[in-house]
Amino acid sequence: MYLSIVAALAACGGGGGGSTGAAPANTGSTGNTPSTDNTPSTGTGTDAGTPTNTPSVDVEETDVDAPVDFGSGPVSTSTVLAETLRQMAANGDLMTVYRPQATSSAAFTAGAFGPAVAWPVMPIHMVLLPDGRVLSYGTDDKGVQGAQFSYSVWDPNWNPNLPGEASSPHQLLANTTGTDLFCSTQLILPSNGQVLLAGGDRIVNGKRNYANGDLNFFNPADNTVRKEATPMAARRWYATAVTTSQGEVVVMGGRDDLYYPGTKTIPGTSVSYATTPEIYVPGTGWRTLATAKSDAVFGAVNGNNWWYPKSWLAPDGKILTITHEGNFHALDPAGTGTLTQLTGKLPGANWNLPSLMYAPGKILSVRNDNIVSLVDINGAQPVISRTTNPISTGRKWGFATVLADGSVWFNGGSVNANALADAVKTTELWNPATGQWTMAANAQKPRMYHNASLLLPSGAVLTGGGGSPGPVRNLNAEVYFPPYLFNPDGSWAARPVVNAAPTAVSRNSSFAVTMGNTTAVEKVVMVRTGSATHSFNNEQRIKTLPFTQSGAALTVSAPTSATEMPPGYYLMFVLQKNPLAPADANRLVPSQARIVKLS
Repeated sequence: MYLSIVAALAACGGGGGGSTGAAPANTGSTGNTPSTDNTPSTGTGTDAGTPTNTPSVDVEETDVDAPVDFGSGPVSTSTVLAETLRQMAANGDLMTVYRPQATSSAAFTAGAFGPAVAWPVMPIHMVLLPDGRVLSYGTDDKGVQGAQFSYSVWDPNWNPNLPGEASSPHQLLANTTGTDLFCSTQLILPSNGQVLLAGGDRIVNGKRNYANGDLNFFNPADNTVRKEATPMAARRWYATAVTTSQGEVVVMGGRDDLYYPGTKTIPGTSVSYATTPEIYVPGTGWRTLATAKSDAVFGAVNGNNWWYPKSWLAPDGKILTITHEGNFHALDPAGTGTLTQLTGKLPGANWNLPSLMYAPGKILSVRNDNIVSLVDINGAQPVISRTTNPISTGRKWGFATVLADGSVWFNGGSVNANALADAVKTTELWNPATGQWTMAANAQKPRMYHNASLLLPSGAVLTGGGGSPGPVRNLNAEVYFPPYLFNPDGSWAARPVVNAAPTAVSRNSSFAVTMGNTTAVEKVVMVRTGSATHSFNNEQRIKTLPFTQSGAALTVSAPTSATEMPPGYYLMFVLQKNPLAPADANRLVPSQARIVKLS
């Protein structure tokens, strides 16, 4: 059980004061041959480089001796809570473990954080599964980089009384594939709801952070990870994956080999990058987009553009990438691929600043000097504007998350990358309708390099991790509850209840939703389930759906455009006005989301 795991971890380091020491030696896994090697590879689809072509990075990847923080929440501090958790789950109240113990009227405008609770691994990567659970991975159970040995699944609605239910809301599971998933790319495959996991880490001559080309799939049905026999054409570490309108997956960017000067006993290696995109077609396999190869867009010619490219499916069906120096490029994945530079240019940005799609075809991108640029990609060429005010502070390795009401929440990061003294615990909300910012609740823990945030079906946001390397290894997470979940006095708002909704809908169709009351519904939205890592949720997008209402019955129109809302899994929220809120607040309260497959 997770609680016994926490007790064992506490014996090793204790709630935040201990140290894990040096990283353990790589001993391989219990399954297939680990992704390690004794020689660098030139690899198909990579461009060889030299040490002089290696841009400087803000953070050294090598693990350092750092304290481990398991959080201070009740789940982390006592195994006697096991029976309490079971009872709370039986009553449908398990989520209250992650809620704040007390709230004030400030929660109405700022939201509130729950306690920081222990997590089995550092959740560097988070994926919301089609069944509402969260897959996370990135380190071992001591916060040391590498996901060759384990991964975690968390069920916020865990109920031990259900047949076949797990023994704990958290499961720490063994990765038997031999692939180190650290710094891979991941998303939900629309065709079957499994998580596609592409690339990751590889060890060469005992040194980490080379790339592998493995393709793995996590199956939510049995919580297992399996490795595909055919890998990608290129090895990729820090790549980005994007779902196309056809339900295929384009993978772009990433580094292959690492520059290492060598020692008397360890050979040196030259840096190389995976500059050729490729596409995964379910049931067929990989196709290389050879004529879309570009070192300027996916390599290191103009900076670290290989580093988790900021890429989205655009309304015209192409994949739009905003490079770190601010250029726009459109990738047409048809055939062997076509890459076209578009007009316009944003201010430069470090690769560790967040960007996201906050509305159909509309992107918010945080740039250097706290500038926030807005880009509309619904036309033939990008249209650039800028918000009235910049973001409040530097947020290197911060995160941006679209919430259930369409607002955007920013959290985490630090003014100088991964500097504990500069850690930003303040959070802030951005309103797309007005372009205005509102300061929100303060987090308890620093969320810097290797943290992640993810919107949950409850409408709250899970945020956790940070570390690997230090300055602290956050084996903990906390849940942020946005302002829409509160009344003006800080009490919990009454929420709309969806009594019935389909689990799958077809494009261009109408579907029925039955509410628990006849109160007027103000809004129905679909938010794509998230896949988050390294300051980027590469899948999240939101759309407001047309609907009609007759009493408690809604008739909702499904999305029509596959380029606007590609096939896959979405959180469907129904929102009603909060009757206790001032009229001028226009406060909408979301229901618990239903997860719907859009085919």
